[in-house]
Amino acid sequence: WLYLNQNQLTALPIEIGRLSQLQTLELNQNQLTALPAEIGQLSQLQELILSQNQLTALPKGVGQLSQLRVLDLSQNQLTRLPANIGRLSRLRWLYLNQNQLTRLPAEIRRLSQLIKLELAENPLKKIVKK
Repeated sequence: WLYLNQNQLTALPIEIGRLSQLQTLELNQNQLTALPAEIGQLSQLQELILSQNQLTALPKGVGQLSQLRVLDLSQNQLTRLPANIGRLSRLRWLYLNQNQLTRLPAEIRRLSQLIKLELAENPLKKIVKK
């Protein structure tokens, strides 16, 4: 587990990808605006908590987190999600509330294990793209 909550972090080093056995990464209440692509190398990651940051986009590497069960992106500045989010086949909880999402990618339908999806307080115009 790596807990870096309530700091003033604006970026993560690319070396984060070397933590190959990391299962939980919590970065709540920081000042992150982006994540390094190397985040996708965290092959054992089960929980990624990024709420209350300034993220505007996610790297495609997020779709490689095949063990991920919890993804908390609430209270950021996300305007879209990468299509490969649909590859997170073990994802059970997805928190997207209080972002700037106007639509969700159609690939979100592939999240067959999802039991909780929070979308409150987004300017959504469509639930999924056709």
